[in-house]
Amino acid sequence: MAKGDLDTQTVEIGSVRPHPKNVRQGDIGAISESLKAHGQYRSIVVQRSTGHILAGNHTWKAAKALGWSHISTHFIDCDDEQAMRILLADNRANDLATYDQSALATVLAELNATDLGLAGTLYDGDALDDVIKDMNNDGLPISFDSKYEVIIECSDEQMQADILERLNGEGLTVRAVTV
Repeated sequence: MAKGDLDTQTVEIGSVRPHPKNVRQGDIGAISESLKAHGQYRSIVVQRSTGHILAGNHTWKAAKALGWSHISTHFIDCDDEQAMRILLADNRANDLATYDQSALATVLAELNATDLGLAGTLYDGDALDDVIKDMNNDGLPISFDSKYEVIIECSDEQMQADILERLNGEGLTVRAVTV
């Protein structure tokens, strides 16, 4: 639950500024690509009393680099100490996040099979191969470049071996992957 009311406004981009103590190094190029593909889908967070950005410093920089004149902003009321805690917590929460590699590979492969491929995801075919390679026990990359592939989930190792043997016997190129 939000502490207090969120005050969301679209403001002139020059009316707010990056926090001078933000130690995070963001990828402005990647964020710019996302903004070009999708627009701004999440407001930046700004300390009302100072105009300092607490969350979204690099979104602001990317939007500014793209020549945007306005940006969506959540204004919050807090003192400088709480502002620093919010800024650091927002950055640290991203550091602590992980991915379900199997689910990520599945979602990326599904999108890759569409007409747009991986456009707008900040992933490319090499990144998809890396995700799949990282989860593949035999260290061999699995390519999802074509649109005609099948993943079969098995209930146990024996079922996997039986299906692998049967499909090999039918002359198909198959590989066992344990995730």
